[in-house]
Amino acid sequence: MQLFNKNEGTFTPDALIVSPDFPILTGGIGLKRGQGVLKRGTVIVKGTDKNGYIAGTTVSSVTMKAFGILTDDTDTGSAAEGDNIPAVCYITGHFNRGAVAVKAGATIDTYEDELKGIGIHLANVQKYE
Repeated sequence: MQLFNKNEGTFTPDALIVSPDFPILTGGIGLKRGQGVLKRGTVIVKGTDKNGYIAGTTVSSVTMKAFGILTDDTDTGSAAEGDNIPAVCYITGHFNRGAVAVKAGATIDTYEDELKGIGIHLANVQKYE
């Protein structure tokens, strides 16, 4: 007999998604290993080497282009060698500017126009507590 009152997990609202009024679509990407733990809401760019990186990463001879926003926390480990880590990103939608993240030293303003070009729109949201 199944237990219908069993707790399988928890949900903690994070205010990442602003509105469902704009279609929310997802797409997969292989994240380059060795970037550590990337949090939900991290802006991901795709390099000409076909790897996914946290926005703000620079790799010599690799051009980066906005890809999406991570749907879940993803551990890419500390070793840079090996196969890419599969991840899922939001590739369209309306998101909270204050809840998205880029690499230290970078700003979301640098990527906003490029994100808008692929269907990701950012808005300022007042935080309620």
